Amino acid sequence: MNKHRIHRAQGRTLGSMILLASLGTGAAAIAAEDEQVDHRAPLVVDFVDGAYLPSQGGIVVAGTHGLLGLLKMTDEGAELTRYPDVPNEDFTALEKWSDNEVLLGSSSGKVFVFDGKAVKEVGSLSEYNEPVLDIAAANGKAWAVGGRGMIAKTSDGKTWENVTIEEVTQPQLTIPAGDPADWYFGVSNLNMDTVEFNGTVNGKPAVVDTDYALYPDEGFVQFINTLDSAPAPTISFKFAPGPAFRAGDVSWNVVLFDGTNLTLGGEFGMVLQSSDDGKTWIRRDSLVTPKEPEPPYWIAGVQDGNRLYLTGAAGVVRASQDGGVTWSQMTPPSTEGVFGVNLTADGKPVVAGAVGLVGVLEGEKWNVADRSELQLLSWLRTPVEMPDGSLVLIGGRATTISLKDGKFSRIAVAQK
Repeated sequence: MNKHRIHRAQGRTLGSMILLASLGTGAAAIAAEDEQVDHRAPLVVDFVDGAYLPSQGGIVVAGTHGLLGLLKMTDEGAELTRYPDVPNEDFTALEKWSDNEVLLGSSSGKVFVFDGKAVKEVGSLSEYNEPVLDIAAANGKAWAVGGRGMIAKTSDGKTWENVTIEEVTQPQLTIPAGDPADWYFGVSNLNMDTVEFNGTVNGKPAVVDTDYALYPDEGFVQFINTLDSAPAPTISFKFAPGPAFRAGDVSWNVVLFDGTNLTLGGEFGMVLQSSDDGKTWIRRDSLVTPKEPEPPYWIAGVQDGNRLYLTGAAGVVRASQDGGVTWSQMTPPSTEGVFGVNLTADGKPVVAGAVGLVGVLEGEKWNVADRSELQLLSWLRTPVEMPDGSLVLIGGRATTISLKDGKFSRIAVAQK
């Protein structure tokens, strides 16, 4: 199947995956001398991300404490070989750039290129050392996203340019009822100069601050008097992404890119798209609710042409069949967070997540693997597409699961 590269992402912090070693009780002078030394002791091997690299004949895996290695399938299971001379970075994202190279993002906002032999730092994307949470590449271009509004792009894999979203277009929203009430839009920081509100009271245009009041920072409209239901009230506007009074302060956890169209997902349930290289943005998956919404927290996504899937906390999964313009809610595979998603060769969504969650959508029902049978004791995150069309799901504690011919099986990993 000719599908676009899979893109995954994780939450804002890596606290659950990073173990800190004690600095001990040595003299103050020794502590001062060693304060720049990384004292963390990796107790387990966690596969945070990975991709099959043809030139290496296996899955290049990355993780915390400078983990970068080659996971090769063998007759007995799989064998992990670590690459030498890797920076002691916590790698948080990995994306295939070519048959010979991968792009790596780190928890400190850095981007690296690995060519199968050496790791080279090519950029620092965050002045706050926020993590790179996802990278997407297609047609010789790549995008990286992360914490605190991080968005950056490259056309050569080496030179990165930061992109700032100043404003987003909210297409017209229809407000379901005209009775006195508060109606929330699910976004904040509205630009009042761009608001277009249409509503009537007894056939006459509604008057602001008399019939209704707008609260642009918090993102809601309050109906003071009853507005006519025919025609129903509508509103459109432009806004800055982020929480109220903190425009731009949003963690982008997911980036999907098909070479032209760009889709972002992250905190506050926002789904944004751009088709002009990040110059303008439009909001998708909009909503209007009579109370402050409880939006999903997007963690991962996958794209195959016009088919897109987003997954998130509490098992939320949404699908789009029209390139991300409209979205539908799917039955959740579980109540645990879904950290990764991919598609089988015949187009079935496969998810990986917290507490060993792995499952594949069969028709309208999720076939979730038996965690006891597979001895799943850790999270899973990245379903990697293999040359034979099967998937290999990787995650914490070097957990490796194969999905082939509809069957999940555990792969034992040996380390060289």
